[in-house]
Amino acid sequence: MTKAPLLLVTLLALGAAASPAQAKGWEEVHQTSDDVRVTVGPDGIATVNHHLRYRIVAGRFKSFDLEGLDPRAELVPETLVVPERGGEIAARVEVNPKVAGGVRIVFDQPPPMTAREKRLGTGLRRGAYVVDVKYKLDLVAAKMLVRDGAMWKLAWTAPPSPEGHDGARVVFQLPPAPTEPRLASPEQAATTLVTSRRDAEKDELELVRAHVPRGEAVTWSARVDPKAFPLVVAPDLRPPVAALLPPPAPSRVPLVLTVSALALVGITLAFVLRAKQRAVALACDALRARPRPLVPVPWGLGPLAYGAAATAALGALLWSAPIYGAALVVLAMALAAHRTPSVIPRPRGPGLWQTIADREVLAPSPPPPAPGDALDVGTRRGKIVALVVVAVLGVLAFVLRSRVPGAAVAIPLSAAALVPLFVTGTQAQMPRRPAELAARVLAPARDTLGRLIDLAHVDVECRARFSPQSGSKSYDEVRLACAPSLRIPGLRTIELALAGLEPGAPAALPEVLVRFDDGSAAAAKIAQMAPGVSVVPGRSPEEKVLRLTPRVPTPTGAARLLARLTVDLEGHRASDRGPSPPPAWTGIERRLARLAPPSLTGAAAST
Repeated sequence: MTKAPLLLVTLLALGAAASPAQAKGWEEVHQTSDDVRVTVGPDGIATVNHHLRYRIVAGRFKSFDLEGLDPRAELVPETLVVPERGGEIAARVEVNPKVAGGVRIVFDQPPPMTAREKRLGTGLRRGAYVVDVKYKLDLVAAKMLVRDGAMWKLAWTAPPSPEGHDGARVVFQLPPAPTEPRLASPEQAATTLVTSRRDAEKDELELVRAHVPRGEAVTWSARVDPKAFPLVVAPDLRPPVAALLPPPAPSRVPLVLTVSALALVGITLAFVLRAKQRAVALACDALRARPRPLVPVPWGLGPLAYGAAATAALGALLWSAPIYGAALVVLAMALAAHRTPSVIPRPRGPGLWQTIADREVLAPSPPPPAPGDALDVGTRRGKIVALVVVAVLGVLAFVLRSRVPGAAVAIPLSAAALVPLFVTGTQAQMPRRPAELAARVLAPARDTLGRLIDLAHVDVECRARFSPQSGSKSYDEVRLACAPSLRIPGLRTIELALAGLEPGAPAALPEVLVRFDDGSAAAAKIAQMAPGVSVVPGRSPEEKVLRLTPRVPTPTGAARLLARLTVDLEGHRASDRGPSPPPAWTGIERRLARLAPPSLTGAAAST
């Protein structure tokens, strides 16, 4: 037998020996893609939809197997298989008891009807098929939704691909939230394409990888906003209710203490200004004057307004706008300030001129302590009180500088509201008493007169006008009277008076009054000395008065005029005088040399 017939016989024998069952034993199927959509509800329960694509190369298949699902998944049993050539095939999803986490997609096929179907069997034949596998999964219970700082992290692991495939895609569909979902792991950004879509009803995050290797279970993760899951109340995701309770209310003790301290400061300042106003009113009543506050406030509400303004200024400087605090400080200063009192004009009643000791008017004793001296910086007690207040405020600002922000500046600035209490409404602003004016003008004029002429031959004394109603205790005017011991006949006296600029003025102008009898030798001499100067009636019908004003209205100018009149109206010449009596002073002579008396023309002028 040749070789060719032998080979042909062998092939025929093998073909005859092959059965139909062996012919259909070659089966081949491939999973080409797995698109997944994970729809998460507000309660954290996700509906996972696997859109699987299979390609059958050979054989007949009655089911597909899918492995790697979470064992806690709740499968949706009904599904459909969609062939590539069209149509739909009903199928069901069952748990594969032989493989943990595996499911089997079983197709509902009719029994075989033809001889070919009986010979080859029923099932899906060669071609492409698409099938959806759905199941529900509690992400919170499966620990796939965990906390990640202020956000939550959603991590879902896809089933491993048995052969690997290209274009793996997962879409996370979430409830809308203020913060958009984003990729959780920065390392995945190099291999994952991210697309975010947002609208009013949902947020979507699409993740795509170019290729998934064989057998790799890819974990897809995203950072999501916790506000997207309002129904999730798991303790490990949200703090316990007790922890969400508002913190305990802060202690109001510091606020109460601060308000109480400010109220105490305001009340204290109001009482201080009330005492100051009362002291000023008493001093003005004694001097027949009227107090004048800079800002009169009706109904006696000035102290209350002052305390409120000063306290509000301190509060504004500490906790509000400094410009408002400065304005309130100025307002408080205006409310506390006093202007110079106005003298109440009253008609001058009858009075009695009497001689008064020089030491009572020319060197008056300091006034007795008054109730308002503590708030008068011109007095010793006022200076001490002012220094104590400054020291206390300085220490307070130093202590509070590190405890209260801005206290080192606010306290000194607001303390400026205290300045008018010490520098206004003082004794220096009160109308001058007659003794004070006499000490300012008459005393230096008397000393200058003693240097100009020899007072041993001159009668010099101080006279005061007493009111009959006062019981000879108070006087309203003081004059310095002088006349030669041997005066010209008819000369009564020469007086240095003080003409006030206005009632209660702090200064006065000197004025010289020459009193003489009408028709006497003194009248003729005076007419010769001051021709053309009119005279005025005196205190009696026969008395006349010549009024002269020094050209230089100072105590020295008045003394020069007195010296000239005294010399000219003396009864005989100075060379005819007897020797002067020895002075009563036995100590060292400290008087200056006598000056030459001035001429009347240069020393006096008529009014």
